[in-house]
Parts: sequence; structure tokens; C-alpha cells
Amino acid sequence: MLALGFWILQILFPGDEKRIRKMLAEAAQTAGIKANENPLFKLAAAKKLVGFFSPDAVLKLDVSGVDARSINGRDDLLQAVAAALASLQEARIQLREIHVNVGPDKQSATAQLVATAYLNGGSDPMVQELKLQLRKIDGHWKIAQVETVKTLGM
Repeated sequence: MLALGFWILQILFPGDEKRIRKMLAEAAQTAGIKANENPLFKLAAAKKLVGFFSPDAVLKLDVSGVDARSINGRDDLLQAVAAALASLQEARIQLREIHVNVGPDKQSATAQLVATAYLNGGSDPMVQELKLQLRKIDGHWKIAQVETVKTLGM
């Protein structure tokens, strides 16, 4: 009976999808900044955040009100993240409506989600829909590509 219960749970909650969701939640938490956080902690968070990405990661960001930007590789990503975190006093990131599809090869996946960022104590969040490509590298899921999703209002 216990084995049957375990088997049903594995079917309903695939291991890779659950690991991807957990990784994305950890990345969002890492991207957050507490008020008056020490700059050294911000730099450490930037380095940890970059660790969620593949070495050849590509980010194609086109956010309303902000210049479109493309970031290639972890080095460029680290510079961009460190600069962004240094310019913020506080940030809280939430990921919602996460849809994950693991490829048949179990080595690639896509995720589509809505990211909400509350910056510097503001009550008006920045909201952006994102599409991610993920790859399993050395047994760990890494973000390989991020693209903003254009909505009808953009």
C-alpha cells in the first residue's frame, strides 16, 4: 500500500518539475534585498543568484519603461545583477503562475511565470511575464535562457 502511494505521488508530482519549482523559488528569494542590507551581502547574493544560471545563459529583457537589454554569459550577468542590487535599498520578488514543462529527454525544460518585484518599499509592483529555458547540468537544473513575454498592453 505504501509503495502504491509513493508511485501515485511520483506520477502526480514529477521529481524534475518539483526541483525546478524549488530552484526558481530559491532564486527569487536570493534576488530579494532586506532594507539597509550590507553591500557585501548584496555582492554575495549576486554571486549566488548567478549560480542558478548556466555558464552560457542568455537573458533578453524588454521591460516597459526600461531599456531593452541582452545579457550573455555569467560574467555579464554578474555585473548586471551586482549593479542592480547595489542601486536598490530593498527588493522583494515573487513568482506566480509558474508552468513547467520538462522535455521528454528529462535534460531540458521550459517554464513560464509571472514575476512581481516590489522595489524600495514601494506599493506599486513591477510585473513581468517571463519565459525560461532550463537545462540539467551535472544533475542540477540551471536557467539557460530568459525572455520577457510581450503582452497585449505592451
